[in-house]
Amino acid sequence: MTSIELETILLVETHPVLRATVSEYLRGCGYRVIEATNAAEAIEVLSSHEVHVLVTDVELRDASGFQLSAHAKEIRPGIKVIVTRSAERTSAAVDDLCEEGPLDHPYHPQKLADRIKRLRQS
Repeated sequence: MTSIELETILLVETHPVLRATVSEYLRGCGYRVIEATNAAEAIEVLSSHEVHVLVTDVELRDASGFQLSAHAKEIRPGIKVIVTRSAERTSAAVDDLCEEGPLDHPYHPQKLADRIKRLRQS
């Protein structure tokens, strides 16, 4: 893949304002962004769309971000995962799923865009 215009990001975020802000920013960076509000919606998207990067909050209403990330890697083995979190907790599960560890809330959308770019180049 040579152009970021073809790269699809699945953003799973329960907070509507954060989801809208981050989606708009990533679209401005040239990514195709598909939004989901929970794990069930995300799994539906993963099953029907080619997704290159999954960005998920660790705390979802219907599953944990860890469970969703593990399921995503089963469906899409090459997918890159970024887990965001609002707490300062650390977990070995985050290290197993995320190459660069969790992204703590609040984060600037540019920080997320930079991390996506690094992951896609690795």
